[in-house]
Amino acid sequence: MATWLETCAKQLTRLEKTSVLSDKLMTLSNKTGVDMSPEMLQKLENEHARLNRQLERLRANRFEVAVIGLEKAGKSALLNAWLGQEILPSARERCTFTSTEIWSAQTEQDQLLSIQYYTREEIATLQKQRQDALAGALLSDKEKKEIQEDFNDTEKNLNQIYEFTKLKNGFKQSFLDIGEISELLQSAIFKNRAQALAIKRIQLKTVRLRSDRDIIFHDVPGFNSGILMHAEQAVDRLRNCDAIIYAKEMKQPSITGPEKEMLLVADAEDPSLRVSDKVFVVLTQADAMDDQIDFRDTLAKHKTFWANVPERRLLPVCARSHLVEFGIPTDDTLRRSKSADDKNKLKKLGIPDGMNALKDAVNFYIDNERSGVLQKRCDSLVNATRQLATEILNKLEPIYGTVAENDRQEDDLLGKEFNQWWGREWQRIKKDFDMWYAESIQGRKEADSLGAEHEELAALRSAYDQKIEALLSNLITAQPDELKRIYTAGGTLSMPDPREGNYKIREELFREIQKKFETELTDQLAQALQALIDGIVRKIQELLWETEEVRRTLLHSHLDETIEQARIRHGFQVLFLRFGRVAVEAFIAKPLQARDRLLNERAAEIKTLEAFYQGSDKTKQEGGLTHYLRYGLWAVLKAVPAGRARSTAKTIAETVIAEAVSPVKEIEKAAEPNNFEQVVDEINGDLAALQDYLKNSVFYAAGFITYCNQELERIRNHFKEIEDNERQWIGIIRTAVKYERNPLIPYNIAHTRRDFQIRRELALELKEVRDSYSNVF
Repeated sequence: MATWLETCAKQLTRLEKTSVLSDKLMTLSNKTGVDMSPEMLQKLENEHARLNRQLERLRANRFEVAVIGLEKAGKSALLNAWLGQEILPSARERCTFTSTEIWSAQTEQDQLLSIQYYTREEIATLQKQRQDALAGALLSDKEKKEIQEDFNDTEKNLNQIYEFTKLKNGFKQSFLDIGEISELLQSAIFKNRAQALAIKRIQLKTVRLRSDRDIIFHDVPGFNSGILMHAEQAVDRLRNCDAIIYAKEMKQPSITGPEKEMLLVADAEDPSLRVSDKVFVVLTQADAMDDQIDFRDTLAKHKTFWANVPERRLLPVCARSHLVEFGIPTDDTLRRSKSADDKNKLKKLGIPDGMNALKDAVNFYIDNERSGVLQKRCDSLVNATRQLATEILNKLEPIYGTVAENDRQEDDLLGKEFNQWWGREWQRIKKDFDMWYAESIQGRKEADSLGAEHEELAALRSAYDQKIEALLSNLITAQPDELKRIYTAGGTLSMPDPREGNYKIREELFREIQKKFETELTDQLAQALQALIDGIVRKIQELLWETEEVRRTLLHSHLDETIEQARIRHGFQVLFLRFGRVAVEAFIAKPLQARDRLLNERAAEIKTLEAFYQGSDKTKQEGGLTHYLRYGLWAVLKAVPAGRARSTAKTIAETVIAEAVSPVKEIEKAAEPNNFEQVVDEINGDLAALQDYLKNSVFYAAGFITYCNQELERIRNHFKEIEDNERQWIGIIRTAVKYERNPLIPYNIAHTRRDFQIRRELALELKEVRDSYSNVF
């Protein structure tokens, strides 16, 4: 017979190959569930889980034993007797715990006690489950009483219990002798009720189990505890165990409903194995029998119920007598036991306490029988997977069995039919874009005339006006204290020269205004235009189904966007300075008495500013600005000829020359200021006039709206040329469809690329399943 290690190694290799096939079947089922029956899918899921659990046990190379039974069947006392130390709780308080585990330790230095506590959420769940159990009709009055006490004690000690829930890592204590932790554990369980109610799991690693292999005993709460969490824990342990020690009160030979449930769970995990192949039926409290006849009759009844269990695994045991005999009971055990009577009673019954026989039976099972059990279990798992694989392959191969040899067929899916679809879509997109552009962006004729711009572009003029007002209202030089300082600088304090002060103020004012206009004004305009450009880009992205590459392609983002923004700012700056500089020079650079030369040198530009003036004050239209600059007064010298307001640059120049050589009637100029207040009044008047002309003349003369429209038209035309001339949009959309980057694209034909790709992937996966099937079987 093969040894346990040989069997483990062989079955591990076998199950790992089977697991690869099972994983592939699970992946395939997730994609083709519509082609498979719900029953087949459920069966595959169950077998896959069983296979993985067995693989985990084999890889860990552990022998796990579930110690199960009804509450008060003596499970904890049995383990205490096995350990030779009454250390685990066996009194009524045991009902509060979920799980106790005993692990074999290799050396004394490896011995460790670990206590894990519930979380606050788990405490709340337990309380809810206790309430549900109390409301049900499945428990006896005694059982309900105990659960009610647990519920009440938990509510009473809730704050103290929450202190233990804060210990995320629980409690750990190493030891060399198991007696070192006995008092500690008993204290936690019996003396501190809050701590006992907070304990979720006790783990004890000790050399009292065989140290030559990894053994784990799971002391599982009873199925009849009434608490759902306990029942779930018991089911989990049964599914993951290699053997079962079933603690059954000897005086109760019949099998109850909860016991049948436990056996059904154990049986379901191993369909090919009987429970009798791995169970040890331990008949606890054997000393409760009246005499040898009662003992023999009761044992015979148990053998009838457990007919398939070998006699070496059907064992009467008296754990309490074993603890008493070897002098290791607790005071509680002594109080509940009459030691002399127990010993004499066992002799009277003619039986030992049974613990050595139980250990011998378990060791024999570990050394001999479990290899055969493992072989049967693995045979069942492999055969079940093989049967499922055969059924699935027979079902799916006729549907998905054809594998595409290359990508040519896939590319055809995005060929002629796609081109026809895109041709229709592109015509629709251009039409929708042109309609939107006309309504939202495009201006009317004479875009730089008053009211000609669309509301989107009117926002640009509003931004310009606001910036002009902000710049001129925040001039440092125009502040009263600064004006006074400049006016008096260089002269005597008592008699400053008004003309010199006027010149000095205007010199500093001119310098500040020029600097602000060159550095600050155009940024605002560029931002307003960029907002309009971004609006166009967003619309194009919307029309092209929010495809990511749109902005980069449209705006040539392979170039630095800051360079593009600088180009727009520079364009505004050139346009503005062409006439804005003239306006600032005309109104601010010189006092009224010193403007004759400027009027002669800048006559053409001044006439242009007059011609483009769109303000409501008629005195400031053609001729009015020249009159103001020459005489300091707003007045119209003569009627404006029809059509003059829209004169060309040539006619404006001709008029300037004619007026320059023709005699002009002498008009008296405004008086020259002779004190500080009059100088300030003249300068403030010029600043107000400058602001008026900057807003109502320079804006239109500079052609800002025309410039904006040209930039916007450039984006518009470029959008169309990208497709009409370069066929770039179709390439971008085709790529997005091919690689499924944009689900918003409404491209849909009878056999889409996705359908083709999925079918091809399924065909390839089916081939892998078939290859894996051949490798395993």
